[in-house]
Amino acid sequence: MFNAGTVRDVGCESYQVHIDLLRPRSLGRVRLRSADPAMPPSILFNYLADPDDRADLRTAVRLTREILAQPAFADVRAEELNPGAGIRSDAALDAWIRQGVETCYHPVGTCRMGTDPGGSVVDARGCVHGLEGLRVVDASIMPGIVSGNTNAPVIMMAEKLSDDILGRTPLPRAAVPVWIHPQWASGQR
Repeated sequence: MFNAGTVRDVGCESYQVHIDLLRPRSLGRVRLRSADPAMPPSILFNYLADPDDRADLRTAVRLTREILAQPAFADVRAEELNPGAGIRSDAALDAWIRQGVETCYHPVGTCRMGTDPGGSVVDARGCVHGLEGLRVVDASIMPGIVSGNTNAPVIMMAEKLSDDILGRTPLPRAAVPVWIHPQWASGQR
């Protein structure tokens, strides 16, 4: 997840809208610098490398402006402070986004779960490919980020994988339907 925009004291009553990119396409990396375990790793978040991420954030800024222009906000709306009313073009919005983008502290996937040892680090049981006796059970094994806080999914993975580590029989599968609002695609405006 990325956040676009910075928070600052503007010296007057104000409010903010926080924009998150919940499903970023840009991928970073974590690499060892050396065989020395005391040496910190090389970490590259690689924010905004994918042009679709920039387009999605520009769209979010424009949609936020559209929402805040509605009559319901008339009594509380004043001058747009950040990015500012003059920031309109794709290039100007991209520059504003680049200077203010930050993490929501939910990076995942550095030890992706999967069946291909060339493209993943652990198998479905959290066992590291090619090593015996080493498992990873945290957000790093998620193949992709969830659209929300990673806490609950990590707890679920930890419960499931700890049962496997302890040799407990898994709970039976359950087919539980997920409710989707009938106007999810059109009813947001």
